[in-house]
Amino acid sequence: MRQNERMPTLVVFDAMGVLYSAGDDVADVLIPYLDSLGTPRTRAEIADLYRRASEGNLTSTEFWTACEVPGDDDTYCARHRLVPGIVPLLDDLRHRGTPLACLSNDVSEWSAILRRQFGLDRRIGTWVISGDIGVRKPVPEAFAALADAAGVPLEQAVFFDDRPDNVAAAQSLGMDAIRFTNVPAARAALQNRGLLRLCP
Repeated sequence: MRQNERMPTLVVFDAMGVLYSAGDDVADVLIPYLDSLGTPRTRAEIADLYRRASEGNLTSTEFWTACEVPGDDDTYCARHRLVPGIVPLLDDLRHRGTPLACLSNDVSEWSAILRRQFGLDRRIGTWVISGDIGVRKPVPEAFAALADAAGVPLEQAVFFDDRPDNVAAAQSLGMDAIRFTNVPAARAALQNRGLLRLCP
């Protein structure tokens, strides 16, 4: 294949474990926060409630109520951290004019707070969140929603996700999907695809 053939026109990032450092946000961030508030819910119950909220079936307020705690969206979201080096990578891609998107399984309210909190809403133009669309990766409908929102065929997108099942699902739909491990590896993959200079 020639270098300019099938050149990617969109770079897509998962959120948890790719933009934000907690790959398992339920176990690593949400459950410790709920435990600190004294929730009587078990881990399995919390995971089920989270899934319902991340599919748009509960608001964040309804989630806190179901967990029987005075949870606060901003306080919870403040516990998250960015993956080291991710912002410079996003900025390097933007400076080259590459459109960016995020496809993430998350609660709508929390996703909106996090991207404002870290300034990612100024860097990533398209956000497709499971709580907004009612389905979660790895179902094909989630990727179809991404293609519709970005206006780019899946075959012209590079996708980074830390979960193998999401990567496999994206690849089956024709995406150039890569398992995310760290920013240097992602940067190298983008350089190999001509989307970044070798010496940014």
